[in-house]
Amino acid sequence: MKKFDKICEVINNIASVITVALMVFLILLITWSVFSRFALNNPVAWQYEATLICLSWIVFIGMSMTFHNDEHMRLTFVSNAMKPKARAYWLSAMDMFCFIFLVVAGYLSISVVQNAMQTLYQTIPVARGFFYLPFPIGALMSLFQIVNVCYKRIKKADEEEAAAAASTAN
Repeated sequence: MKKFDKICEVINNIASVITVALMVFLILLITWSVFSRFALNNPVAWQYEATLICLSWIVFIGMSMTFHNDEHMRLTFVSNAMKPKARAYWLSAMDMFCFIFLVVAGYLSISVVQNAMQTLYQTIPVARGFFYLPFPIGALMSLFQIVNVCYKRIKKADEEEAAAAASTAN
């Protein structure tokens, strides 16, 4: 499982580089666009489409980073009241619902990407499919992270339970 953990770490690093680079690009683009529109009275025509594409990539590639850090949204008031082992299994069951959703939605999104690749944006020569492409990629990256986090969570809970049982036996 250590090799799988390293693969997940590489996936997380790739996602981090992509999201940081796109955020920097967006900051520069929007700053230039505001300056250009109000100071030069010459708006950047392609800024809107470029921003949409970048935000799509940031959100869906960044999604895998939240799974890697086990920080995705969920109701924790129930799981916080549970014992560690029960909490580990409960959270893993909730993650499996996310896993199933990502498998189905990721698979179905491939045809959306293929259909959208046939048309271009009006202001930039980029296929509209690049707006939808990060979802299946982010879903695949997230699937790796979910499996890894669930495995580590359950393994840690088992180790804590064994340690607690050993300490009560002494």
